[in-house]
Amino acid sequence: MEPAIWLGLSALLIVLFVWAWSRSVRRARILERLDRENLDSDSESIAGVESEGQISGISGWLYRAGFRETYATTVFWASSIALLLIGFGVLYLLQRGAIIDIAADLVRSIPGGVGNVLVPFVLAIPWFLIVLLTMVPTLTVRAFRRKRIGEIEQDLPLLLDLLSTLSQAGIGFDAALERVLSASSPTRPLVMEFRNYQADQLAGRPRIEGLRRIMHSVDIQAFSTFISALVQAEQVGAGISETLMVQAADFRSRRREKASAAAMAVPTLLVFPMVIGFLPGIFLIFLGPMIYEASGALGQTLRGVSGG
Repeated sequence: MEPAIWLGLSALLIVLFVWAWSRSVRRARILERLDRENLDSDSESIAGVESEGQISGISGWLYRAGFRETYATTVFWASSIALLLIGFGVLYLLQRGAIIDIAADLVRSIPGGVGNVLVPFVLAIPWFLIVLLTMVPTLTVRAFRRKRIGEIEQDLPLLLDLLSTLSQAGIGFDAALERVLSASSPTRPLVMEFRNYQADQLAGRPRIEGLRRIMHSVDIQAFSTFISALVQAEQVGAGISETLMVQAADFRSRRREKASAAAMAVPTLLVFPMVIGFLPGIFLIFLGPMIYEASGALGQTLRGVSGG
């Protein structure tokens, strides 16, 4: 590829980076101005977070993964574009040193026509590495999101049981929630979300709106079901204690079903380790002596035919 094409691609990527950076900075400034003006909760947030905590786009994806700084989107785009530039730079160096052509010639020299089939794969490997390198920030955010979902789904049943027990003892929902959060690790995602809910309560936000905000910010099916039940109970005037008790029983039933499904899947998961770990040894034990005797008889036959 000619240097002019490389310069054009580099200039295009730099322009995209500057545009993403300026757009993120402009959104952050608008958000700060809206916060200073103390707009009500019905105003639409320019930074990607809507009035009831609804989040969309890359900003929402990063927000749900735990990256909630104002510059998170800028860092994500900047790292992706920087890694893309690094990948193209490495590709340029490889092509300038003719390393890719040398590797293609070596593969093409494989006899039997196999090399001609493998040459396109060799030529595509650098582009595949560029895509993989560019996807590193995306894969990192995805891993953090999955880890956050797992931690929330792990803590939610225990929190429900504790809230249900405290509510049946006559303690209000907010007081019971405070006791449970005080006894939990402050670094757990579920605890942090409910701390945000408590902060909204202290700021004067209605309970239903605060619950809906954390439901949209977490965006997990099990958590959304729990919050929806609380919101419905609050709207119709039902008892929170009975709602929590029903939700705790429902979550226990779901956990039993999930454990049963995992136990039923164990035999299927064991097939691959058994094939890799046990069958070669079994074949070696049972077929090894037969192969040894057959090879000895074949050797004697060949020696007899050749006159040795």
